[in-house]
Amino acid sequence: MLSTVLHLAKKDLLLFAADKRAIALTFLLPIAMITIFYFAFGGSGQDGDSPVVALIVTDLDSSQASQRFLGDLDSLQGLRLDIAGSESASRNAVAEGKRAAALLIKAGFGDSLARGGSLPLEVIYDSGRPMEFGIISQLLYAQIGDFAGESQGKARAKKQMMQAFGMDEATVEGLMAQMASGESAAPAAPLFEATEVVGERNNDFSLIQAVAGTAVMLLLFSVAGMGSGLLAEREAGTLKKLLYAPILPSAILGGKFASTLLLSVAQLLLMFAFAALAFGLDLSRNLPALLLMIVATAAVCASLGMLLASVSRSRKQLDGFSTILILTMSAIGGSMMPVVFMPEFLQKLALGTVNYWAIQGFYDLYWRNLGFASVLDNAGILLGLAALMMGLSTYFFRRNLVRML
Repeated sequence: MLSTVLHLAKKDLLLFAADKRAIALTFLLPIAMITIFYFAFGGSGQDGDSPVVALIVTDLDSSQASQRFLGDLDSLQGLRLDIAGSESASRNAVAEGKRAAALLIKAGFGDSLARGGSLPLEVIYDSGRPMEFGIISQLLYAQIGDFAGESQGKARAKKQMMQAFGMDEATVEGLMAQMASGESAAPAAPLFEATEVVGERNNDFSLIQAVAGTAVMLLLFSVAGMGSGLLAEREAGTLKKLLYAPILPSAILGGKFASTLLLSVAQLLLMFAFAALAFGLDLSRNLPALLLMIVATAAVCASLGMLLASVSRSRKQLDGFSTILILTMSAIGGSMMPVVFMPEFLQKLALGTVNYWAIQGFYDLYWRNLGFASVLDNAGILLGLAALMMGLSTYFFRRNLVRML
């Protein structure tokens, strides 16, 4: 009995060693996922690879003091400044999700700095991006304290001495000039006004992320399984019978795509309906835009399923390849964690995933409360990708599956 067990184990090991895709799935996928999540959470052994957050700034004071302050901010590691010429441009950038926060340096900044008064600074932020805003807030507090601490400390001390002891300004300045101390009292860090952009929030950010991210990832796995129906039909001999009939291969592929598209739309509708009933997701805002995003998302996912089935020679290959691709796209594209939490180079890679464009479209609708026009770009990109992948699917279907009959 022991000998039989050993022979069966040897046979399974030999079969495993002969399957390169199974080897990659078993060993390379965990390595790839660990690497992705390491960089996604900002891990790095070098300072130059640390996450960079972008802050859009509008200088309404245009004084020497405000320009020096901007220069100090621009020198901070981990912060990238984008200058906007008007307050409305900064507000719109945050409202449309292009930036997590904006800094307004209001008129009178230089004068307030000299007098030791409160600095007229306002930070506009998107509360749906708490990690980015937290980093920006820490950088701003530290830099404002360093920049304004000494001058504001002296101004406040002079003001207090004049009020407490009735001294005139010249006398106070003379006394302060005689102080030969190298120490100075550390003033409280100057505060800035923080204002959340956009108005009423009808939905919770975490709920939108969970629904949109999970829906797209699960749909990708589902359509990969539906696409494997092509391979199942080939193995059962059904595909051969269809090809012997007067039916074009592209028609066979088109029929499979149509059925997969309908099932995908139904699956997405069910997911969003469940979120509305179980968790209170407000779907009342702009239903036509929601339907457009659902159809576009279903189309691109269905076309990807057809492409995966067309390039695979067996269902085993399809399972391995689709798992690697879908998990990687989901990790980078925002299904597993919001893209805004990732370092800049991963955010750029996310643009090449279908997850990113679908999730951003749902964000625009149900977090940023934007209108129908806001999803046209996202839906257009998704539909364009769907058309491209269906073209590739037709080519590989003819080349691989038909030739193997």
